[in-house]
Amino acid sequence: MKPVFLQLSWGPDGVTAEGDHTYYHGNAIEQADGTRNGVYSEWSWDGDTLKVGTCRYGMSPLFYYCGDTEIFVSNSIPKLLELGAPNAWDDDAMAVFIRRQTFLGEDTPFKHIRATPPGARLTWKDGHMTLEGKAFAPKPQHLKRSAMIDGVIDLFAQAIARRLPQTDEFYLPLTGGKDSRHILLELNRQSALPKACVTASFPPPLTNQDREIAAQLAARVGVPHITLPPPPPGIADEQRKNIMTNFCTVEHGWAVPLVDFLKANTQASFDGLGLDVFFNTIWYSEHRARLYEESAFETLATDLLGDSEAAFSVIFTSETNRRFCRSRAIARLVKELKIHANCPHPVAAAQFWSRTRRTTSTFTFGMQNSIPTVHTPFLDLDLFDFVYGLPKSSLRESSMHVDVISNAYKNFSDIGYFVRKEHQTIDKKYLRKLSLDLVRNNSRHVTKPTVLNRKKTNYSLLKSFVTGDKLDLDWLQPNLLACLLQIEGHNHRLPRQ
Repeated sequence: MKPVFLQLSWGPDGVTAEGDHTYYHGNAIEQADGTRNGVYSEWSWDGDTLKVGTCRYGMSPLFYYCGDTEIFVSNSIPKLLELGAPNAWDDDAMAVFIRRQTFLGEDTPFKHIRATPPGARLTWKDGHMTLEGKAFAPKPQHLKRSAMIDGVIDLFAQAIARRLPQTDEFYLPLTGGKDSRHILLELNRQSALPKACVTASFPPPLTNQDREIAAQLAARVGVPHITLPPPPPGIADEQRKNIMTNFCTVEHGWAVPLVDFLKANTQASFDGLGLDVFFNTIWYSEHRARLYEESAFETLATDLLGDSEAAFSVIFTSETNRRFCRSRAIARLVKELKIHANCPHPVAAAQFWSRTRRTTSTFTFGMQNSIPTVHTPFLDLDLFDFVYGLPKSSLRESSMHVDVISNAYKNFSDIGYFVRKEHQTIDKKYLRKLSLDLVRNNSRHVTKPTVLNRKKTNYSLLKSFVTGDKLDLDWLQPNLLACLLQIEGHNHRLPRQ
């Protein structure tokens, strides 16, 4: 990802500007009624007024720091830090992040650096900033299930038709799941197949049944299938990913080889981002839905945050545990949960505006930022609004997305879906290399302040290195450790602290 920035400073002699005066990134489609359909972010500086905007989802956020007489805007948090934005931790945001592995709202790791909100309209002039933008509520849908399925089929076909590539020289990432399969089968129906499908491989101990199913799908539609190797052992790819995702997720490290392939070989691609949390909510349960209905927000937040406190007593210093404490996380999460209480499917809505928007999308619009066009048909205005308004009772009745695909593409219904296996093959080489890399990184900058308890963390990492035991390492949340160590290492190298 190429960092792009604009730095404005206001003083007695007017405004001085450094960086790019205009910026645009995304896949917006201009519609006949003047609306813009798709995901995008942009800014413009005309010498008098700065205007920053994002699409209604805010899926491709920009980041900004606004001081008394200056404002920095960029697609890169590391770039803002290099420009001199304050690097103090946001304690409330970090309290949630270490427990939920996602940021909420416009939070980032840093108190003074913010992400632009959904539908952002930021204006800065003569040292004064105004900002509008927030998550939008759906229009409830009251339909029979058959009408819902037909509606999704028709609206998805329309979404793909609006985004048909002008060439077949593009590659399509394909998994054994539902979203990329739906994209491939609709492209096939509209005679717009890719040059090839490409599937990433997970590192051990994760299984790769994905590759087998993807190969079957590609063969059935008649396009080549490419399988990529897993990332190498260690944290090198994890560190590259952290920069591309602006330190905002501990996920997606496995996808670095896929991103490298797409960057080198294609100008356009498709991504299934958007509706999986409504079709198949990852953390949905009847218990959580009932807590939402009863407005038991603190109980719901407590449930969602899980219990990693024992590990934190080892990983963090006592001061860090006080600052990033569980009570802060509960209070911040409660505030976010209340925003979505009146949605037809509040559990899924809360997940969409937090996890999907701030974590899942970092792969699509952070790691793939160098690809000129990444189409996201599930975020098409008409399709998204239709599904967003469906009641949870209909979406949870059975697997809505499987039913949609089976009804729309009957000749492919014999090809199964990926199901993660409980039994996994442990590769101690991967585990030990990861443990050793973390020890080495944790032992740097030993004279600098840190949120980590270096002694206890290194002891536990060395134990996992000796045993090669996956549970010993997983308990320490190695990807979170890698992210925190990298943030601190980055800050230690900056001239201004």
